[in-house]
Amino acid sequence: MTATTASAPSPGGWRRGLAKLRRRPVASAGFVGVVIVYLFAPLIVMVAFSFNSSPRLSFPFAGLSLRWYEEIFTDTLVLRAFRRSLQAAVVTAGITGVLGLLGALGILKIAKRARGFILAISAAPLAVPGLLFAIGLAIMYRQIGIERSIWAANLGHALIALPFVFLVVGASLERFRFTLIEAAQDLGASRWHAFRTVTLPLVLPAVLGAMLLAAAISIDDFVIAFFTAGQDKTLPLIMYGRVLKGIDPTLNAIGTVMLVLTTSLAFMAARRTTIGER
Repeated sequence: MTATTASAPSPGGWRRGLAKLRRRPVASAGFVGVVIVYLFAPLIVMVAFSFNSSPRLSFPFAGLSLRWYEEIFTDTLVLRAFRRSLQAAVVTAGITGVLGLLGALGILKIAKRARGFILAISAAPLAVPGLLFAIGLAIMYRQIGIERSIWAANLGHALIALPFVFLVVGASLERFRFTLIEAAQDLGASRWHAFRTVTLPLVLPAVLGAMLLAAAISIDDFVIAFFTAGQDKTLPLIMYGRVLKGIDPTLNAIGTVMLVLTTSLAFMAARRTTIGER
């Protein structure tokens, strides 16, 4: 009993260790730097090799070139997959934007006790692996006679992105001042006119931000598309097919384009959501 107690670190010891780390800014900065490098090293390597003129993935570089970007932007297979990915992103954003806004407005009419339960259920799919959703969708589509296609994948993308949109829009509406709607109705505005002229303009930045986030999720998705898209290949599926044949240098260029696109959408989503909260 005594040995176990002596070997266990005390809470005071952890606090003293953290206090020492704070007093050493160089060590703290070094630790943060190591974590950041660990997180972003694969992406940095991918972007760097996308500009390597040689097909060999080795250092040092033979030279810098846009050769692989020229290849993917003249490859009809890649361009078709890119258009399908953009189409899926637009459809997913549209579906989740409408359903997320309607759901967030509807939940405000429910009692607070039941509201917490519904929010917990809505967030539960975020903890479920996407593989399970993909397999379940593939089985369900087969049972009800839906063929695998890009439109079937769109519905799957909307399914996995909807909880994000619902929670983001719901959080924005939690801080919404509904006295503005009451004031508009007191001045003679109908419910629809008050929603169109008061509610929607104020929550629209958060809705657009959530839709951009849904678009980024759709573009980046592989698992849902793998099980439901069939022959309609999206960019992640094209990359997977090329990986099976070996390390293709064009993968770095495709990955870099996807990285720029998805991070741009995520950044714009964060900006829109922040504006909506002001």
